[in-house]
Amino acid sequence: MIESFARTDAAVVRGIGTGLSLLPVGIRLALFAAALLVGMAGCTAAWVDYQDYQPSLNICRADEVHRTDCIHLDRTAPNAAEVAR
Repeated sequence: MIESFARTDAAVVRGIGTGLSLLPVGIRLALFAAALLVGMAGCTAAWVDYQDYQPSLNICRADEVHRTDCIHLDRTAPNAAEVAR
């Protein structure tokens, strides 16, 4: 099954490469520059958005009862009254 996807992906990439090779060199360079600029803009937007990132709390797993460097949560199941709210 994986082989069929790999062959399909390879065929798509080969088709795109064939299509790009038919274009003049100037247009190929312009497309490359545009793709590079779009990638740089996306990375810049992600970096700017990351500036407000607050790391999540270090929550202990259920089996880590002896650790002191993480937060232990009350793992009791909610009752029916709490779920209905």
